[in-house]
Amino acid sequence: MDTPGENEFSRRYPVDKVQARSQALNIKAKPDECAAVAKRFDLVELRSLSATLELDPKGKGTLLGVKGQLKADVTQSCIITAEPVSTTIDEPFDILYSFEPIRETAEEILIDIDAEDPPEMADPTGIDFGEAIVQQLAVMLDPYPKAPNSTWDGDSVDEAPDEEEIQETAKTSPFSVLKDLQIKK
Repeated sequence: MDTPGENEFSRRYPVDKVQARSQALNIKAKPDECAAVAKRFDLVELRSLSATLELDPKGKGTLLGVKGQLKADVTQSCIITAEPVSTTIDEPFDILYSFEPIRETAEEILIDIDAEDPPEMADPTGIDFGEAIVQQLAVMLDPYPKAPNSTWDGDSVDEAPDEEEIQETAKTSPFSVLKDLQIKK
């Protein structure tokens, strides 16, 4: 990544190449690109990142459907012990791109959470499938990786403090001095 704003893993394909016909792409990150993506997501290591993509032009060339299979070997830090946690990701994904501007409307927009995602607006100069793969990886990463034998010994967020703990906290609170001032009036 030499230029500011450049993606760590960029594979830009011109619009005319991807709109023309159905085709398959195999995209694989180089070791330096894996290292840059690992740094972006604060991973211990990203040993490999690749995807197979099936491109399917739709709607007289105004839409492009992408069905992909992402594969990655990732090492993250355990959120409890900070030990390395290695994972293999092998997940499918779908993206729909639009080559026409999405029409603005003054009407209220109702969102159905069960409906398909709206199309991504394609850049007129081309689609960066590398960045699309990186974004899919971000969604697929475990947000709370845990080592197999790690346990949390601290307070559970589900446990409410008992009355004694509440009283003790109130006594040592920095605002307890204000309470004493209020009583003296």
